[in-house]
Amino acid sequence: MTEKRLIVNADDFGMSRGITDAVVLAHRYGFLTSASLMVNMPAAEYAVTRLATAPRLGVGVHLNICAGKPILPAHEVPSLVGPDGKFHSPAVMIRKLWTWRASPREIQAEFCAQIRWMKDRGLAPTHADSHHHMHLYPAAVGPFIRALAGQQIRCARAPQSSVWPRPRTVGGPHEGSLLRRLSVQAYRASLQLVAFRTLRMPASRISFLSRDRHDLAALGEQWKLAFANLPLGTFELACHPGLFERGFSELDRIRHQREEELHWLTDKAWRDALDQSGIRLITYCELCDESVAQHVAREVHALQ
Repeated sequence: MTEKRLIVNADDFGMSRGITDAVVLAHRYGFLTSASLMVNMPAAEYAVTRLATAPRLGVGVHLNICAGKPILPAHEVPSLVGPDGKFHSPAVMIRKLWTWRASPREIQAEFCAQIRWMKDRGLAPTHADSHHHMHLYPAAVGPFIRALAGQQIRCARAPQSSVWPRPRTVGGPHEGSLLRRLSVQAYRASLQLVAFRTLRMPASRISFLSRDRHDLAALGEQWKLAFANLPLGTFELACHPGLFERGFSELDRIRHQREEELHWLTDKAWRDALDQSGIRLITYCELCDESVAQHVAREVHALQ
């Protein structure tokens, strides 16, 4: 691979109107290239209408089994919902996915229903990922792969995540003890190289160390450092731009990060950092081109 390529993807498109408007602004006036739509969220229909103003924005599906209500009737996915008919919280769902107490059949059915929701509105998802990375947990891996195959989605977010410049500590950007970090890193590499081998993915997702993710001033500078140190290959930067929305943002734990990320995505200094590193911005549509996809496997091995 002789160039650097980057997909800049906004998660949570459709979660609220403020987030939806921020995604469109970051694309029209910044360097955001892609977004992942949460079809079961309150502003999903609004997000579909806003796409008329952003015809070049790549739009995938942000599969969601841990927030809001399912697309399917609750009685069809009983292992995924509580008595109120809403999905279990992320913490509860993670435990259920690790212990196989969430039905793979129900997960696949809900994933397919969410993808069909997009297709019924004339949208062909460019890729798939999931809210809080739920598709990476054991009980959801098979349903994710089968749902994408059945719905003809060829691209997905990479399970692997990497830090640039390379940290001195081993175990990647993951948190916890050395053993935990190494275990998570190995598990995600096996997903990418084995379980998800039929899907087309970036070589890795740009990530950041915990201390930087929790310090907005540091995080903004880490974006620039990552651009400056990005190696040759195809990568994704996942982000969460947003605007304040009364009635939603007051309870949003990453409200301030969303506002800062919108600023970075539309600020000339961050775009200059991209350009100075010679990074070409792409979408998942371009990743799926045969001329690009044939290199991805070699890029993944190069990161090991």
